[in-house]
Amino acid sequence: MKLLEAKDLNIFLAKSRTPIVENLSFDVASGEILALVGESGCGKSLTGLAIMRLLPSGVEARGKLFFQGKNLFELSQEEMRAIRGGRIAMIFQDPMVSLNPVFTVGYQVAEVLVLHQKISFKKALEQAASLLAEVGIPAPKERLKSYPHELSGGMRQRVMIAMALAGNPSLLIADEPTTALDVTIQAQILELLRKLRETRDLAILLISHDLGVVAELADRVAVMYAGRLVEQASCVELFKNPLHPYTKALLEALPQPGKKSLKALSGHVPPPGARPKGCKFSERCPIAQKRCFEEEPSLRASGDGHLVRCFYV
Repeated sequence: MKLLEAKDLNIFLAKSRTPIVENLSFDVASGEILALVGESGCGKSLTGLAIMRLLPSGVEARGKLFFQGKNLFELSQEEMRAIRGGRIAMIFQDPMVSLNPVFTVGYQVAEVLVLHQKISFKKALEQAASLLAEVGIPAPKERLKSYPHELSGGMRQRVMIAMALAGNPSLLIADEPTTALDVTIQAQILELLRKLRETRDLAILLISHDLGVVAELADRVAVMYAGRLVEQASCVELFKNPLHPYTKALLEALPQPGKKSLKALSGHVPPPGARPKGCKFSERCPIAQKRCFEEEPSLRASGDGHLVRCFYV
């Protein structure tokens, strides 16, 4: 069952109408982990913010964005507030920025519980301790009194996950949830997300540039480049048989056991307003031909559930 479905999602600068994300379509099933991957500047994080209807000032979105059958873009602000932080929750890569430094973590988790579950603050504090225990924070009752600066980066991220769970969401948007953490803590957070998916039947939209993280966690992968979806497949299929030159380049740059050198992808993602006319990847593509610079390929099926946007694969 499709829990979230984006159809022709467009995100653009309101004043100039400059496109940032163009005609993006994807879906996330209940209990599934879909990874949205690509370099910085591809539009991944803005896609997550569009789902939450939290785009920054001057940026707008159009298209259809269905969650449990309702188009989020058609909901009132009041209806959206009930869903945001409740049925859909989001965690970010730097919890120190997201957590309020002047309130204890117990207060901040309890505040979400009071808002979405309509319970007393005393009851919320009790549930907050249970949530901290669920996300693997030791001595949770004592940690309720801690301030964010008193916790490690990994513990702060666990607090953010606890806050996200407080609304009992069906969908968790995880925007680079391990980027600010060291490798050992990254593995622990990934294992926690995997466990929560199983115990809570939680769907996760994982936004990441790290294919190593994606390989550990995702069921399916959607690869974005310059605001366009260029490839989509199951995680196993994508790593076994990447089709798009951009996906291949990302995988070639991934460290692997026994691999003596990494192949870097030259150039950079063209910014909005300066993207090429044809294929958005044409200027960096090793197999680009004349047609690629003049015409943009459509997204087409190549095997069961495997989609690719390229003329020559």
